Amino acid sequence: MINYSKTNWFLMYVYFYIFITPLHFSKSQLSVSSLLLLLLAIFKYKKTLLIKIKEYAFFTPISLFFAFILYIYLSTLWSNPFSEGLEHINTFYKYYFLFVPAILVSLNKEQAIIGIKVLIFSLGFYSIYSILIYLGFFNSKVYGFQSSNPTGHLRYLISTQYMVIAFFTASLFSLYAKSSKEKLIFLIVALLSFFALFINNSRTAQLSFLFIFIIFLIISLKKYLFNLKLILIFLIIVSSSINFLYQNNKLDRFVVAYNQSQQVFLQNQYNGSVGVRLYFNKAGIAIFKDDPLLGTGPKDNRIILQEIQEKDQNYNSKIYNHFHSEHIDILTAYGIIGYFLIFLSFTTLIYKLKKEPLYYYLSLAVFLCLFFNSFANKTLSVKPLNYVYILFFLLFAIIALKSIDIKKGKIENNS
Repeated sequence: MINYSKTNWFLMYVYFYIFITPLHFSKSQLSVSSLLLLLLAIFKYKKTLLIKIKEYAFFTPISLFFAFILYIYLSTLWSNPFSEGLEHINTFYKYYFLFVPAILVSLNKEQAIIGIKVLIFSLGFYSIYSILIYLGFFNSKVYGFQSSNPTGHLRYLISTQYMVIAFFTASLFSLYAKSSKEKLIFLIVALLSFFALFINNSRTAQLSFLFIFIIFLIISLKKYLFNLKLILIFLIIVSSSINFLYQNNKLDRFVVAYNQSQQVFLQNQYNGSVGVRLYFNKAGIAIFKDDPLLGTGPKDNRIILQEIQEKDQNYNSKIYNHFHSEHIDILTAYGIIGYFLIFLSFTTLIYKLKKEPLYYYLSLAVFLCLFFNSFANKTLSVKPLNYVYILFFLLFAIIALKSIDIKKGKIENNS
């Protein structure tokens, strides 16, 4: 019988918050849930809140992340007008001030590990939701979903990144799990996420899946040279991916992408989604060259992009207000300084986890997904995907810092 009097209800709410954030049921969800999370954290840790935050503030990955947030708000000073730049930043970053400190002060290492698992189950839940749409559920006029594009209520650029992350993280937990029941549960999540990814439309996410898989294969082969089992798994997964794409008429999208890229390089025609993305990269490089160090400031880079499209007589597509590349968007808006602050915050965190093999590989999988998808899609400037990546970042940071503290404690006890 459950003893409810001993249940840590605050911790239960933290896990509930982590689970519902990726699902994004309504526009007001994050504001209400994040504010409640912060108020509860302040009430629970009112005497130690600032001490806990200060502890993380001197941890290199978190310091760099805080510096990035500070820098992008400072960049509004050279944004024209200031008010539009500030409004643009607040669209994506204002809730960080609510949930980032609350998450950092609320969890220890073991609780952060559970938090990661909860987050993976949330992403896996979305995969099941997508599969149900593919199988014909929720396809009435009321919902407006289609089996041919079973992305659900979130755009496929968001949902397919969920599926890539869920596949690799669940596979790693299954591989490292000591309990056979846990192995099976995570294996099911991984398989469902794999299936969901390849019945959806995102070529970028599917290619990122392949790139990440090849990287992990190389890492594994370096450790276990000529491992026939690994090679067989690789062949099965690649052939299964191609088969899913073929069975669901998705391979044609890659042929179309190739043809569109050929039109760019041979005829200087920027047609279709690939052609437009290449055009945005070309325009982005030109904008970046004008302000390489500090960037144009938030929103200004997108305004300049729109002006370039409007003035170019050879550009025949509709006018977009985003580069469809997070790398280009950050470089043009915040320059080399802003780009390297956020880039180094992620890479230093991965490095800090190197002595924790499971969490090192988990962080590598998550942030490789972010890195590859950022070449041709929004990632940190689209909700709720940006919050999901930052939640992973925070949970990994807790694990990394607490692991260092534990090792320091052991060294001091032995000295």
